Amino acid sequence: MFFRYTYVVASAILLWMLIGCKTSVEPSPEPGILRITLKSAESDTNIIIQNDTSRFSRWDQFQVTVSQARVSRGDYYANVYCNPSAERKTSDTVNVLGRDWLDGKPITTADTAAITFSNSRYRKYVVFESYVPPGSYDQLTLAIVASEVEIFIPKHYLNPVGLPPGDAPSMNLPAAITIAERGVTEVSIELAPFKSLYRYRDQFYFSRKVVITDIKQK
Repeated sequence: MFFRYTYVVASAILLWMLIGCKTSVEPSPEPGILRITLKSAESDTNIIIQNDTSRFSRWDQFQVTVSQARVSRGDYYANVYCNPSAERKTSDTVNVLGRDWLDGKPITTADTAAITFSNSRYRKYVVFESYVPPGSYDQLTLAIVASEVEIFIPKHYLNPVGLPPGDAPSMNLPAAITIAERGVTEVSIELAPFKSLYRYRDQFYFSRKVVITDIKQK
């Protein structure tokens, strides 16, 4: 009888300890999503090549590759991928001269209407979007490169593009970026496509005039 009583008391004490006490291992916080967009500056719309001033064209191409994105704070950093899947794609290439009609539809080579300041705008691309550990970061790093620019109006020009001598592909952009658990933070990057180019002999150097214009938590 005494043994049964002792067993019941011991079981009750053990159950209370399991229910009422915290373990030393706490649950890890869930990640948030960091989305990075890239868009050309609306005020930067033409370039002069051999005394010809370019105008909007549905064929213009300035393919820019963005890669190796990460956010950091001191020695702590998190890589940012192009999509939130397990694929972990690290780079994307977009035409920074691509334009949309004001209703959001992309302008294509099949369109025949004249392209103007008032009826179109530069296209906005989501270049990175992936899960990131929650916390505060103070720097965004990414590589931005290009190989050529092609203009069709008033004449067809195809010019090589490269980084200035000594410039590394990666750029550091100071930014106060906060990632909330299960939240979405969107960082908007603006590139001046033509102002970033300056001619040297038979090619253009790509000086990459890039700024962060907005950071929003959604």
